[in-house]
Amino acid sequence: MLFFLICHKSYGYEQIYYPEEEYSPRYMIKDYSYIKNYNQLWQQVSAQMDILSYDEFIYKDYGTYTSRKSRDEVINYIKNYKIQTGELLSEDMVYPALNCLIIQNKALLKARQVLDNVPGHDKTSLVYLAAGLSYIYSDGLYELDKLRKIFKEWLRLGGEDFPEIKGEERQKRYNLFSYIANMPDNPLITDEFIKILKNGYYDKLVFKNGLFDIFNADFYTIISSRELYAGNNITKYFVDYINAEYMDIITNKHFRLDMNGTKVNHYWTVWDYEKGRKTRKDNFYILPFDKQTFTLSVQKYEDKYILQINYYNPEYIDTPYYAEISVSIKDMKFTGKTVWPYTLVRNKVINSLVSSPSFQCRDDITPQHQIICESFSLRMYDKISSRKYFLVYSSIRKKSKKIKQLESIKQNFKERLDACYIDRKCLQNEYKSYIESLIKFK
Repeated sequence: MLFFLICHKSYGYEQIYYPEEEYSPRYMIKDYSYIKNYNQLWQQVSAQMDILSYDEFIYKDYGTYTSRKSRDEVINYIKNYKIQTGELLSEDMVYPALNCLIIQNKALLKARQVLDNVPGHDKTSLVYLAAGLSYIYSDGLYELDKLRKIFKEWLRLGGEDFPEIKGEERQKRYNLFSYIANMPDNPLITDEFIKILKNGYYDKLVFKNGLFDIFNADFYTIISSRELYAGNNITKYFVDYINAEYMDIITNKHFRLDMNGTKVNHYWTVWDYEKGRKTRKDNFYILPFDKQTFTLSVQKYEDKYILQINYYNPEYIDTPYYAEISVSIKDMKFTGKTVWPYTLVRNKVINSLVSSPSFQCRDDITPQHQIICESFSLRMYDKISSRKYFLVYSSIRKKSKKIKQLESIKQNFKERLDACYIDRKCLQNEYKSYIESLIKFK
């Protein structure tokens, strides 16, 4: 008996809570106080999403609870958890909605913290089931390594499910969680997604909207794959203002242009074919997987479905087409191929996007200016200009006169940028002018 107790006590239960996650952008509330009427917008969106219930859970003190009572309450919280995305399509609601999603993620993080503090003898398989679900609700299989460990522990402790889950649904869930636990090291997205499709796990692991690192650059933002109107998604403003002429500076490749060679192609354009005509269908899906975020589009042909998996990162921004899966309508046979020759850039942030704009945002700004203050394009321009400045500086660093001229160009640029205040066109023109002056500098 004594030997059993010693062995039981010495067993290391799998970690559930990872403190470093608190410093991830998906758990950090952003300050939008500079936006006019932000407090009113926040009240409106937070009421719609019932954010108070998440807030109460986050700040609840479980220190006065017995370990079993806190365990059971948190398991029940996860069991009944429903992430709420609310109305994400209105431009002026994007920023409070983003913070609402972050708060919901923080509630899931708090749940794991409480469960991690449950003593070993009270850690049932339901503790690990709840922890695993908390990750899946947030962003599917993004934290795959942690999920594999958690569900292996769930299996070791008996693979129990919530009592109200019965019959066929119970078996489906058991199969899904077992599949995650036994996934191989460094799994290939093409192979694993075929398994996900075959086994019917698709609707649990693919998202239509939420908070994601869509550019794989440690920059989390709201993604909604639903159309605002024909041909337009909420994500479209991220690419509308990028000037392809300068994107090759950051990518060292030709950026994708339209047929006229001027405008950037819409990332999320999906072509549909109806009666021989090519039409645009801009809905897509988000597939988080093993510290990467992919987008998924589906096209139907006469005898098959084609599922295209795209991957976005600043380094490979001109070649997003990553993999393709073909599904035969007649016999439901799956074939897949990985078409991208590059390795994924997991945990390697290339020209990472900064978390604040490169100019001062003030309190009296329009919804359009709010987009500028948080837009992808100006952050990218800032990275381009910084990169180009560094390259020029490196080439002349031993020439003091040239260095002074270069610093003068940079100082003039800063002054002109400040003078723009929050005029989008002015800001973009100044960035372009600055980059052109750096390109011409000798």
